[in-house]
Amino acid sequence: MEIGIFPYLSTRALLSTYQPLQQFLEQKLNRKVNLVTAPDMRTFVARTQENAYMYVVTAPHFARLAQLDSSYRPLLRANRNLAGVLLVRKDSAIRNIEQLRGKTVVTPDSLAIISLLGVELLKRNGLVASKDVIIQSLPTHNAAVVILQNGAVDAAVVSLTAFLQMTPEQRAGLSVIAQTAEVPHVMYLAGAKVNTADADAFVLLLRQFTEHTAEGKQFIESLGYQGLRAPTEQELRSLDPYLDMLKADLAKAR
Repeated sequence: MEIGIFPYLSTRALLSTYQPLQQFLEQKLNRKVNLVTAPDMRTFVARTQENAYMYVVTAPHFARLAQLDSSYRPLLRANRNLAGVLLVRKDSAIRNIEQLRGKTVVTPDSLAIISLLGVELLKRNGLVASKDVIIQSLPTHNAAVVILQNGAVDAAVVSLTAFLQMTPEQRAGLSVIAQTAEVPHVMYLAGAKVNTADADAFVLLLRQFTEHTAEGKQFIESLGYQGLRAPTEQELRSLDPYLDMLKADLAKAR
């Protein structure tokens, strides 16, 4: 079995975070479970669209795209909604969004839903990307935090979940000055080649792990997901407005 995990953190951090789930599944299934990712969001989306993964753990707008374009089956979503936070250094004079005019804001990969939400947040406060504020993108959320801590940029937008997953040392010296709108959180999907019975069995194992084992409860707590549940059709459709932006960004690199 192979589970593709979208690269919102470094590969080492992802594999470490999801190792308890991997070990549980291997024990229950009595077979090897491989955790895989991709070097960047663009590659991960492309591989997902090609049905390269048996199962995926992915961002909500990637999940909706995979469902509509590649026949993936949404299984579970994190119960908590997803939002981004706008960070500055505590020693910075910047204390509100308006003070970012003419400044540089770093985000995760431009394809990330958090990046889209961050640009939307700035626009709602009168700052247009590439006009009123400089936007830089990096591969991961923790990379965005590191460059902010190093003083190379004025602010960073990262997911609240990713921020809370970081070590106290990584979060030290940073202040949250704003939060983005909320959208459905990370989703688990089965690929088009996975039959319904196997997908349902996978869901049962995920629920057993996260709801009935100490390791699974700690896993969910560390991710800040507040449990897993099936997404509703309304929640899936709420992601449709982001698909045009996503597809436009994907097309730019061709």
